Amino acid sequence: MLAPKSEASRLLGLRLRERRLALALNQQDVALRAGLNVSNYARIDRGCGNPTMYTLIRVAAVLQLEFSELVAGLAVEQLPPTHDGYLAIEFRRSQDNPVHRRLDEGQAGLTP
Repeated sequence: MLAPKSEASRLLGLRLRERRLALALNQQDVALRAGLNVSNYARIDRGCGNPTMYTLIRVAAVLQLEFSELVAGLAVEQLPPTHDGYLAIEFRRSQDNPVHRRLDEGQAGLTP
């Protein structure tokens, strides 16, 4: 069995599975009602998929949830690294650094 791609994927899968079981639905029920391929939904439900926003909206509707309930609390730190190893959180932190802000605003103190 495949391991979750990230902590965010694992948590999303856990939320989906708990809700699906609370509604006494199986993976096939959810997939068919959401218009998804059963194996694709099963990967998401196990925390091994990377669903699009549209897929999550359809699944949330089937599970009688708001989209926001599925993604609440998921953070960039829970995502896998990008191909170049630079995470969005690193960009965000660099933007919070006053030196970078001055550079971005053209206030680096350089004279023409």
